[in-house]
Amino acid sequence: MIVVGAVWSLYGFALQPMRDRIDTLQRIIPDKRSELREVRALSDSYATLRREIEAAQARMAAQDSDFQLLRFLESLIDQHQLTPYVATMKGDTLPSQPGYAETVVEIGLEGITLSQLVHFLEAVETSQVLAQVGTLHIRKTTGGSARLYSTIQISSPRVSHNTVAAELAPL
Repeated sequence: MIVVGAVWSLYGFALQPMRDRIDTLQRIIPDKRSELREVRALSDSYATLRREIEAAQARMAAQDSDFQLLRFLESLIDQHQLTPYVATMKGDTLPSQPGYAETVVEIGLEGITLSQLVHFLEAVETSQVLAQVGTLHIRKTTGGSARLYSTIQISSPRVSHNTVAAELAPL
């Protein structure tokens, strides 16, 4: 009877809790592995975004301090022989983040072909200048021709020393 009691106690206090813990771990480990894969994927995504931010900051620092997006786009339009198609072109500088400002230029093009538009947008995106297309609206012209009306917003961030000074000024 003592041996049966000892075996039953050993089973109840040692073996059964160990089996329950093993069952729990076998159920939880696949979930944790799945979560670990998600964390690794998010970590890789974060590292990629971090490298892109550092590259953008390096491009911004390497950019000429007196760079003007409007002047750059005017020269790009001339290079692509799009001057006759420009209906409107206006630029504005807006504060975006503390320490940064963003220049936005809106270009209205009338009667342009799709291939001309694509080549121009490709030139903007592949230029050494830190500029990107923010919005693009395209409409077909009336009359059935293959010409388009297009409104493009192109933006370029830059470091703004005035914004930093304003943020750090005591109140």
